[in-house]
Amino acid sequence: MSGKGKREDDLLDFVRRFADRGTFTVEEELGHGYVRLRITEAERRQALQDIRSVEDVVKELVRNARDAGAREIYVSFQKERGRWRNITVLDNGAGIPEPLHRKIFEARVTSKVDGVVEDAFGVHGRGMALFSIKQVAEDIRLVDSVEGRGTVILARLDTQKVPEKKDQSTFPWLEKGEEGVLTVTGGPRNVPRVLAEYALDRQDVEIYLGSNAEVLATLYHRSQMLRKDWAAGGMREGKPLWFDLGGINEGKSLHRFALERLGLSVSERNAFRILEYEIAPLMSVNELLDEQGCKSPPRRSDLHRQPRMTWTDHLSRRLCQDDLDRISASLTHLLNEIGERHLLCMEPPVIKRRKNRIIISLALHEKEDED
Repeated sequence: MSGKGKREDDLLDFVRRFADRGTFTVEEELGHGYVRLRITEAERRQALQDIRSVEDVVKELVRNARDAGAREIYVSFQKERGRWRNITVLDNGAGIPEPLHRKIFEARVTSKVDGVVEDAFGVHGRGMALFSIKQVAEDIRLVDSVEGRGTVILARLDTQKVPEKKDQSTFPWLEKGEEGVLTVTGGPRNVPRVLAEYALDRQDVEIYLGSNAEVLATLYHRSQMLRKDWAAGGMREGKPLWFDLGGINEGKSLHRFALERLGLSVSERNAFRILEYEIAPLMSVNELLDEQGCKSPPRRSDLHRQPRMTWTDHLSRRLCQDDLDRISASLTHLLNEIGERHLLCMEPPVIKRRKNRIIISLALHEKEDED
């Protein structure tokens, strides 16, 4: 950075820290608790400079979800053709009123008029985060948001214009203090670190990180649990945007729902694999950090492990592939013997697991006469 650029940054930082908070006055009431703020030019310029990397984008999107009262935040983080970073953030927070859907990406629009603060994650409450992301993103859009049910926002970034850390797989080093509290002490300043810092800062917010398919599998599993609780009268909070997922039992429908309602692009094949529980739900970042503690830094692949006490034990999953192979071999021997008596040829059986049952499919053919 040039000397001039650094001096400008220092000046903006000074203004940001010591400017009279009265400069954050309401310019326009937008209704539903939202306002458009009047802020200083220095604050506006500083906000635009706050988004310099993919990590900054994730930080702001997750912070917005957290500030909206979300108790679960899902971050789908997927790269396309080695260049395009697709990010979808889903939450079960307060949601955005429908009349405000078109305004949230405008400058200085916020619901936090009395809460402009600076914390470990920077200044927020200025109503500039989504606007600033929009300036650097190839695309950013509100996929869906319903009051009391949450919000889904999708962003697409060109990493040649908005850089990211090369290592997006390693979580940070942790250290336990005198009171037993874990803190981040090192490691790459990547997206896993951003999410780890949020998870450690607020233990009451569960944060998940994965690919589109992994996040969808986790939401599908969560939806099934929520629907059971709702049916039993045990769920009193609002239904999140993914509540209906658990009622879908067809791959094409799941594929379409995920794309149109949740901003998650998955193939029909992966949608079917999710229905068959071939893609397991993720454990949360919080759980991973609690489990790993101060050992060597975990990796994103460690999130794929089966979460404790949450994976529904469908009976068919107790049968491993070796068990299915033995069933197939035994059936093949028996069916060949029976086929001889009825002039039938039978192809090797196809065995599929379906929750609490297995399905065996046989293809039959007329046996040709031997010369």
